[in-house]
Amino acid sequence: MAKHLETEAIQHLLAEIRKTPGVTHAVDRDAVGRLLALLRGDWFVSIAGYFLNHRAQSPYAQLDDEYKVQDLIYCLALSVIPDLQYEDPQQKTTGALASTRVDFSSARTRTFVEVKLATNTHTMKKVEAEIHEDITKYGRQRSFSHLIFFIYCHQYSPPSPREFERGLTGEQTIDGHRFDTYCIIKP
Repeated sequence: MAKHLETEAIQHLLAEIRKTPGVTHAVDRDAVGRLLALLRGDWFVSIAGYFLNHRAQSPYAQLDDEYKVQDLIYCLALSVIPDLQYEDPQQKTTGALASTRVDFSSARTRTFVEVKLATNTHTMKKVEAEIHEDITKYGRQRSFSHLIFFIYCHQYSPPSPREFERGLTGEQTIDGHRFDTYCIIKP
């Protein structure tokens, strides 16, 4: 499932950490809150800076690909939600031509996570359209309560990022299914 060798190495390290006596990997009631705090914090910028400054030959030195961003978020999100699944295909909804593929999902926390990459050519306007499409598409699935959007801006400065986050964070209802959306933007 991993897209890059570094992801496999990080997953292996996390598995070893979980074997350490006294380290628990049970998901508690606040796992979604801890994941949101992790995504909203400075860790992503710190990790990106680490690869850029200390691992310049790594493919992660330039986070110019959505899969690279997904890999880093997935590996770190596993520390708070161990049942997180990478690119879990969802069943077709009535009237849909194809199944959908959420970036990450957790059955225990009823959470879907979508990663987006904004660039000078793939602007926030395009990202916003994708998010609205995802809300409608995933909203027909009854297997989740939380839909988190993480947007990484690669060499791109989005207009009014906090306003954008506020506009896409809140309660949604699609075909009678109520769920919460969260939007997090990182430069």
